[in-house]
Amino acid sequence: MAMERGGEPTDVTAQVQRLASLWRAVTSLPMHPAGCTCMGHFLIPALNARDMEADILDYMRGRYAAEGFGALVALLDTREAEREADTPLAPFRTWLLRLPEAGIPEAALERFVTDLTDTLESFGSDSRPSGSGSGIICT
Repeated sequence: MAMERGGEPTDVTAQVQRLASLWRAVTSLPMHPAGCTCMGHFLIPALNARDMEADILDYMRGRYAAEGFGALVALLDTREAEREADTPLAPFRTWLLRLPEAGIPEAALERFVTDLTDTLESFGSDSRPSGSGSGIICT
């Protein structure tokens, strides 16, 4: 499978591997800067990866349902069911790395990988003006 990223064709397996690495980098970022008013001036040292995953995938699921991407809705419903089950959950990075073998139609997988990559890249400080702190926006 090939997708385009920045005008260059990219192997979806390589893109998923990059996505898994990006997930690790994002979840190691501080959630809020010191003194952030949304947290009552408490510094949270790192994101809760499980909650972050659930929030992102829930948002994406709603978008995909509205746009009629049934394969992606089913994929995200399955991950949600795994998260809510009483059995141990595979880490998100592991789940991401298994996506190329998940039997998802190529166009749907490309859309999901691109959307999730764009979302995770938006958290990085590289996407914000210098000196503005973490890319994570407090709500």
